[in-house]
Amino acid sequence: MKIGLRLSLVFAASLCLLGGVIPIKANENTKIRIDKVENLSSDFIMGTDISTVIAQEQSGVEYKDENGNVKDIFDILKENGVNYIRVRVWNNPYDHNGHGYGAGNSDIEKAIEIGKRATAHGMRLLVDFHYSDFWADPGRQVPPKDWTNMNVSEKSEALYQYTKASLEKIKAAGVNVGMVQVGNETTSSGIAGEAGEERYQLFAAGAKAVREVDATILIAFHFTNPDKTETILNYAKGLSDHHIDYDVFATSYYSFWHGNLDNLTSVLKTVTEKYGKKTLVAETSYAYTLEDGDGQQNVIRTQNQMLVGGYPASIQGQSHALRDVIDAANKASALGIFYWEPAWTPVSSKGKEVNTPIWEKYGSGWASSAVIGYDPNVNQENYGGSEWDNQALFDFTGKALPSLATFKYVYTGLNTNLEYDKNEETELQESLLSNSSFEEEDLSDYTFNDFIKRRQDTPKTGKYAMNFYNGTSDYTTGVERKVTLPAGTYQFSAQIQGGDTNGSEDIYAFARAEAVNVQSEKIKLAGWSNWQIAKLSFTLTKETEVTLGVFVKANKGSWGTIDDLLLTKEGVDKIKLGTTLSSAKEKLAETMHYTKDSLANLKEQVEEAQVILQKDDATQAEIDAECEALQTAIQALVPLENQSSSNV
Repeated sequence: MKIGLRLSLVFAASLCLLGGVIPIKANENTKIRIDKVENLSSDFIMGTDISTVIAQEQSGVEYKDENGNVKDIFDILKENGVNYIRVRVWNNPYDHNGHGYGAGNSDIEKAIEIGKRATAHGMRLLVDFHYSDFWADPGRQVPPKDWTNMNVSEKSEALYQYTKASLEKIKAAGVNVGMVQVGNETTSSGIAGEAGEERYQLFAAGAKAVREVDATILIAFHFTNPDKTETILNYAKGLSDHHIDYDVFATSYYSFWHGNLDNLTSVLKTVTEKYGKKTLVAETSYAYTLEDGDGQQNVIRTQNQMLVGGYPASIQGQSHALRDVIDAANKASALGIFYWEPAWTPVSSKGKEVNTPIWEKYGSGWASSAVIGYDPNVNQENYGGSEWDNQALFDFTGKALPSLATFKYVYTGLNTNLEYDKNEETELQESLLSNSSFEEEDLSDYTFNDFIKRRQDTPKTGKYAMNFYNGTSDYTTGVERKVTLPAGTYQFSAQIQGGDTNGSEDIYAFARAEAVNVQSEKIKLAGWSNWQIAKLSFTLTKETEVTLGVFVKANKGSWGTIDDLLLTKEGVDKIKLGTTLSSAKEKLAETMHYTKDSLANLKEQVEEAQVILQKDDATQAEIDAECEALQTAIQALVPLENQSSSNV
């Protein structure tokens, strides 16, 4: 998994909605529903990668169970069904002055310490060798500093010796090693700086080292982007064609990046059926909130990403996402899954200025300033804290979330009588209206009379809503605002609850403008906290000022609240362009495979595509045309073997 560099994919996933977010607040007392996963083996791997945990604890982080009791995190994980721990290993994650690079300063000593604690709790360890001094992933496979000037043969021997010595050291410490990864997300950028055929020489060297240390340890190769079905299956074919000795074909799967679960199951099944290999989901996670806990901007932070991911940013949504990945892996008869960095919580809630010295001292942030110069992707502007704290299975104070229990309750189910929120789909969207949930005190954009006030009284989300009531006579009230919108088709809705009417109330949402006069179906108040949705749609042929609001006419003594005014525009589809752009960037990294001229043409098209992805008012025609142009540029790449050297 890489941190910080996923931002380009964030744009690819964006549906370009703007404005105020209707918040989905995580509630520590929330009851969640966990559906049983059928035919789940008792030895299914319920794993977590907690590579940063030592640095976290050194930074002062304490972990608590669901009741708020401070405990050893390994106790908490075991109590919630976790049976396997994954830990990454970097060769030398320190600069020449001994300052750690961050993200756990994940050296062999940290791996041993984590492994010993896991073993003491009856868990097995997956050792994830990155063969780098820092992050290794699809966007970067920087070789260790000590390997910089080595040729492939020398690097292969170094990798063999390093793997063997490290694994022997871990086992000598009494660690129960069950599996070893030879490389991390070794896709287009290869492994340890070798992206071509040479990668297989390094793969073979690593596998040989593991077999010689302990033939019972499973050897895994780890890839990603299962949504690119042809590409990921081609990696399995490459391992087979080169007769690489291994046991497990592993992939990362994040629903906000990697497509649907049916495809994941299909990919894993294909590898098993065609090549006879075991499979594994080596990384997965999901957000339980879009809030940030430490002052370092998170990788996953927008409602648009949740729309792509398919679940709300809530404790229930997080649990649901995890349960469904377990189910998808189980349907493919995979070994299991690992949740990535569930304990990477904030070191404090005091903000970046206070937290930076802690991150720098203990390596508990995603990258420290010490790594600048080694990793070209880290600079003075982006190094810092955890960019994953809102995807942890512990809240910002270190308390276990109810979603952590998903690991154990997928065997039996939990609260299956509860219904998922009927309004989940609505809540996943962003409103084009600022202050759409009335959380901000300034209501100057709204118009309303004396019978309705902003109060902390039965909000749908957040803390505030607009409360209406008149105890002296029948009354008319409501709330409205003006907004100027570009041409397009829009949906507008409002959440309304209340009661004590005589059945004659007249309540509806409306949209009024030049050539537009639309109102929703009238709703009937159905009692306290029984929310009704008033919704409508309208189309504008040109930029227009529109008045949007809710009208209320009710009898004396009736009461209620209005909340969450949701205005959305029928969005354009940028997902295909984003996927094509990701493929194009992988091709750009293959500089040894294509001619300079054809790569230059592709680079120019990539830059144009990035502009379109970030353009808020891009039309579908523009997006489709750019996608076609990008695909054409990919198809126009000229392999080096088809050109004479004079043309290269």
